[in-house]
Amino acid sequence: MASSVERRVTPLQYALDLFVENAPVKTPIDAVVTPKDIGYQKNSVFARIIGLGLSARRFVDAAYFIVAQEPETFDTYEVSLSFFKWLMRYESHNKKHFSSVVRSVKSAMLEVTSGPIVSIDAKGRLLEDQLDASEADESGEDDDADDAEEVGGVSISDDEGDWLELIGRVSVRNGRIRFCVPIELQRLIKDPENSYWTSLLVTSKFKLIYARAIYDHVLPEVPHERTDWIPLDLIRSLPGKSWANFAEFKYFKRDYLEPAIKHINELSDIEIAYETRAGTPGSRKKDQIRFKLKRKEEAAAADADMLSSASLYLTLYKEFGLSDKQFAQIRENRGAWTDARIEQAIDYVRWRITKGDDIRRASGYLMKALAENYRVSEADKQISLLQTQRAEHESSKKEEQSLRKGAVAASVAAAEAAADQRRQDEVRAARDFFTGAEKKMQEELVRRFVASSTIGQRAIERQGLKAADVNESNIMTWPSIAGTFASFVSAELRKAAHKAR
Repeated sequence: MASSVERRVTPLQYALDLFVENAPVKTPIDAVVTPKDIGYQKNSVFARIIGLGLSARRFVDAAYFIVAQEPETFDTYEVSLSFFKWLMRYESHNKKHFSSVVRSVKSAMLEVTSGPIVSIDAKGRLLEDQLDASEADESGEDDDADDAEEVGGVSISDDEGDWLELIGRVSVRNGRIRFCVPIELQRLIKDPENSYWTSLLVTSKFKLIYARAIYDHVLPEVPHERTDWIPLDLIRSLPGKSWANFAEFKYFKRDYLEPAIKHINELSDIEIAYETRAGTPGSRKKDQIRFKLKRKEEAAAADADMLSSASLYLTLYKEFGLSDKQFAQIRENRGAWTDARIEQAIDYVRWRITKGDDIRRASGYLMKALAENYRVSEADKQISLLQTQRAEHESSKKEEQSLRKGAVAASVAAAEAAADQRRQDEVRAARDFFTGAEKKMQEELVRRFVASSTIGQRAIERQGLKAADVNESNIMTWPSIAGTFASFVSAELRKAAHKAR
């Protein structure tokens, strides 16, 4: 029941709940620890976005994530500005900088083509299908440089295409942000086909613009485990114009490419490597690059096409430790092993573990529960609940008894400490009394101590002295005798006080 409710909660609502939970402690989205992913299926056409900075890319991520949650298209979308900034991991309070981010996004354009892509030019433009040379000849048209462009031996039309703003009007009022997205782009954002999973929990972690730009560009090709050969100039220009566009390859590699690859491997859900080559015949200059890609095993989006939610995948992977082979077995049996049956098996195994049953490997037992369609009945759950309550009651009783014993012991110890302190105070007072007493009183006390106190006599003898050797002037000279004498004086004072009552 709980799992079905969870599936009805949209990623947007879940993200909002996380924001509300983490806002008081100011935890940014990249530091949130959650078993459920926040993201959406992004159409592959958006991998064509070129020239955006890091904050601008995050702005687009946040906006498109919000758009993707609604099945219908709308003229405008509106959310809390603080929530929007949290989604894009924007922690600055600089209004001018945020305005510059918005302007950067609004100045960017996306070229949408209808034909198959055959090549990419050095400026990062994706090119349409080649023209039929015979058709061009029959039409009598010249190969005017203004109408067509020769790239890699492929003639492509430069006349057709749609250039769309990534974001339309943006306005901020009363702590809320409202934005528009072109209808054509909304259809692509909401298009579940020809798409790939984009996680805001991953993209928000990037701090290097080249890492983020390369990550966005190669992500659609992860299922194929590598990209085609790409012009190196395109990779240089992904984040826009900078010194990296013109730097020698060895410096571009050292200062931009290698740090970006390391950044992606450390922070993202994929592992990436690359190789370069000289693509121009007769030239030794490396001008092409190809990336090798592998999705990390812990990436929740790896099986987004198989399971209905990333949280279910993470439960299977992290809590139960399913292997690639076991995931493949689930894929093979998806006709019968529905999400409901998987959750039923998870519930059963958790129940057996809670009972303390001897289960050697949770993953293997879960697969057996799936295959055998094991389930735990409500009656069995009630029995386990009662047993747990009894055990907790017994544990509570033992803890209460232990606390009582501890309290008694602490009370006794406190009483003993108080009595000891009281004795020390009395001995100190007796010393002060003897020191300040008149000579006659001092002589009388010493006489009584020597004559009537067996303990005093033994203390004198232990010092190798005789009673005649001790008097009021020197009795405090020997520490052991002085201590015993002080206790004797204290007792005498108590007796005198008692008689005075």
